Amino acid sequence: MKNIIKSIILTITVGLISFNASAQRGANVPQGVLTAFSSKYPQAQVKKWKSTSDVYAAYFTNDGKKYVASYSKNGDWVNTERDISRPSGLPVVLQSFLKTGTYASWHIDDMMRVRTPSQNMYVIKLDNHSGSPFEYEDTGSAENKMLSFNDNGKLLKVVNY
Repeated sequence: MKNIIKSIILTITVGLISFNASAQRGANVPQGVLTAFSSKYPQAQVKKWKSTSDVYAAYFTNDGKKYVASYSKNGDWVNTERDISRPSGLPVVLQSFLKTGTYASWHIDDMMRVRTPSQNMYVIKLDNHSGSPFEYEDTGSAENKMLSFNDNGKLLKVVNY
């Protein structure tokens, strides 16, 4: 019985290692991209790769958090994004901005931390309705904004989308 349990555990372990190695290789991901990714995130557990004609994106976990890292087809790192699920995951200055600033009454749609070769920032997507998909259909007045902040909480850009 002990040998059967050991065999099952060994089979599961080999399967998990094999799955992660397969995810690391990705479907048609150039070796330069894989090398650059592994160098930047050696402890990452890749879940999957996606690609467009110009960008390869690795969906992975690292230190228990989910990330997406994008690379150009020649292996240059473009950016890494991490979703933030609660305002408490933002720096205090951004939490304060969301509570008392211009957009305090707006609904938070999405928050993320974005790192690029040239800067790190926080991106927050907001809309000016309560989150009900039916509320703005009659009035046509819904607005959506994407706010970008630097690490110090300085508002860098506001984009309508």
